[in-house]
Amino acid sequence: MWVKRAVCVLCAWFMVVNAEWHCPVLSTRPSAECSCDLPHTLRCAGDHTALQIIGRHLRQEKTRNKNTAISLLDCALRGVTVLSSAAVSELTGVELHGLVISSGDIRRVQQGAFNSVSPTLIALGLPNNQLPAVPTEALTKLRKLDRLDLSNNKIFTLESNSFKGISNLTYLDLSDNQLADISSDAFKPLIRLSVLRLRGNLLKVPALVNLKEAHMLTDLDLSSNALEGPLGPNTVPPLSFLTTIYLSDNTFASIRRGALSGLTNLTHLNLHNNQIDVLEDYAFKHLTDLIHLDLSHNEIVAVSGASLARLTNLKHLDLSHNFLRSLSAEPLKSLEQLTELLLHDNDISMIDDGALVLHKDLTRFTIEDNPLNCDCLMAGFARWLREAKNLSQSDKSAAECATPPHLEGALLSRLSKSKLCDDFEHTEFKAKETNYNYDNVLANSIVNNFKFDKVDKESSKSQTPVGDERQSAPTGSDRQAQIFGGDDVVGEGGGGNFEDGLDDDLYDEELEVPSEDDLPVSKSKIHLLEAWHDGEEVYLSWVVDPPTSYRYRCTGVTVSRAGGLPKHVACHRAAPSNVVIRGLKIDPVDKYTFCIALEEMSSSDLPISLLLGCGAPVTVKERVSFATVVPVMVNRTPVPNHLRVTEVRSNITSDGVLTTLISVMGLPQHPQYAMRLSQGLPNVDVNPINSCYVVLAILSRGYLVAQKDTPCQPILEVSMEGFVRGPYEVCAAISQYKIDKTRTICVVPQLIEIDRSLEIKTGFKSLNGALIGMAAGLMVMLIGLIVFVKKAMKRTTEFDGSRCLRQEPVLEENARASYVMLTPTATSKV
Repeated sequence: MWVKRAVCVLCAWFMVVNAEWHCPVLSTRPSAECSCDLPHTLRCAGDHTALQIIGRHLRQEKTRNKNTAISLLDCALRGVTVLSSAAVSELTGVELHGLVISSGDIRRVQQGAFNSVSPTLIALGLPNNQLPAVPTEALTKLRKLDRLDLSNNKIFTLESNSFKGISNLTYLDLSDNQLADISSDAFKPLIRLSVLRLRGNLLKVPALVNLKEAHMLTDLDLSSNALEGPLGPNTVPPLSFLTTIYLSDNTFASIRRGALSGLTNLTHLNLHNNQIDVLEDYAFKHLTDLIHLDLSHNEIVAVSGASLARLTNLKHLDLSHNFLRSLSAEPLKSLEQLTELLLHDNDISMIDDGALVLHKDLTRFTIEDNPLNCDCLMAGFARWLREAKNLSQSDKSAAECATPPHLEGALLSRLSKSKLCDDFEHTEFKAKETNYNYDNVLANSIVNNFKFDKVDKESSKSQTPVGDERQSAPTGSDRQAQIFGGDDVVGEGGGGNFEDGLDDDLYDEELEVPSEDDLPVSKSKIHLLEAWHDGEEVYLSWVVDPPTSYRYRCTGVTVSRAGGLPKHVACHRAAPSNVVIRGLKIDPVDKYTFCIALEEMSSSDLPISLLLGCGAPVTVKERVSFATVVPVMVNRTPVPNHLRVTEVRSNITSDGVLTTLISVMGLPQHPQYAMRLSQGLPNVDVNPINSCYVVLAILSRGYLVAQKDTPCQPILEVSMEGFVRGPYEVCAAISQYKIDKTRTICVVPQLIEIDRSLEIKTGFKSLNGALIGMAAGLMVMLIGLIVFVKKAMKRTTEFDGSRCLRQEPVLEENARASYVMLTPTATSKV
């Protein structure tokens, strides 16, 4: 979370002064339960009494042991609607520098609630609550407050006195509220405010004029609001210190000449995901210091020669996911410092000969998912690709030909000018007959389920050009030739050996780089673990067996619906664990078969093998949306890509017992297991890795309610009690040294009703037996008592008083009936 940044310096100081810090152990469920994921940081969950218990415990720990000092306290409280000053006063004496309190239900904060912690508090968070306004009267005494987080509440307006008394504030987060109106003097008291987050509100362009009082702003986030119309010179008021602004996820339609003229020191501009289709000439002429410009996911068809003029310091330009049809030299001419140019997912078919001649030092260039027309006009771009020494091989390999048909799927960087300019009419005709392209390879792979017939070495050799000494094992092109059953495919067109078209005296270095068709087919297996969609995108998670230290990247995916014709979709060279497919409409009833092609990459980032596989037909389910808290980590330690959580399964019983099954991939001792809940755990002896922990977090309505850290094992089964109220989201991630977390996997647990029919039947049997026995005993007692009474009535009425310690009863004049107790609930008249 953002509060970590506020206390990171203090944490570092604590670590230097006292390296033997220990987390204070506190667990009094359900009242309060705490854990530590960072030094001097305590995260707790509990009920309305939690603050009292935590405060008392921390004061006692501080008295007994100075090695347990806490700087940041993060509390998730249950069932709290009013945050009282009495509750917060329980933290007096703890000397907190950061405090975060959320319950999902807090609607009011009492006046002066934080006065007891004001002497030391510099960071305060009240996120994920129901506050309708800024709790001004509770904040006025926090003179040292530097950071304030009020995100994800219900605040709909900012008044002129909303921030009185906290003039030292430098960071303010009001994201994900309902702000539609800002008073003209709202930010006037915040004379030091430098970072303002207003993401996810309802602000329109006229409301932005009231930001002018925030003179010292350097970072402004206005993404995901209701901003629309053209982006002009006065859309945002003059803010001379502003260096970063986020305007993404709005509905701006165009960029006018001289846009944002008052932001003269701007270095980062993000206009991602708007509706921009026109860039006027000199659109950014006042932003001469701009370094990063993101125009991705818009509707830009063309960029004129002067649209990007005067951006002489621009280093990163993102034009991906637009509708650009060509790339010429004029728009890039003034971008002298450009190092990254992203053009993937456009409609670019032609790149001018001299378009990139001034940019041979590019370190990143993406052109995949464009219909490149590989003719003579692309010879200059092909040469530029080969001579670009700073580009990675993956970026070079992304330039694939779409037309003409006989070069479809070929790598442009491997085609010489003679290959591009020659007229291969016969080859084109042959290519049409065989319909050879990589799409068909994957499509036929579905039909054949990637079960290739072996080909004799003699047959492989007969297809190899003279002088080309290949390994006897079938290569990628050999496998593809087997699918189509052709003998003349190799060495021709898109499926052949493109080295024949290279000028050997000029491009000897390129001959050493294997093409996709030269790659041997890997013997590894690939399994589909999960498939789900969110309405716009389909997400696939694959796992390679056995695991390897090399990384894989996706080169293509095909999908077929209920045995229909396969469709080839792009996967943007994603990792197999997170493949995203766009533009695919999912029917929740039908089953889909997904097939994937992966390249195994060496440590030098070169492809070394091709891995093909299909998943079983599955129903693609829609993901249930939950608000998940993703913390921002400090002191990030790199984690190997192969060590990760690959599967999380969870259920919860009606008794409140939550059971989670976690699979971890990349552990060197044992292979990975991907198991369902119905399967048992393998009977193996596993030893955890000392520096690896699986962090299991349970969230409810967006806030943390429980967390447990367990040493890494290939298969973990974790059970926790007390989860009666929901809904819940279960998240698991790998954490090394309990500091750095990799990508988190979250699932929603299923409710399992416990079948007690057998217990009930057994209980009824036992109860019936007991009742019968009691009834029989009572009958025997009743019969015996009746016999005794009858005998007693026949005896003499004389009574010896010495037999007992009471006087002989005196006969009354009017005789009354006497009663004998038979049972506790019945009497019999004698």
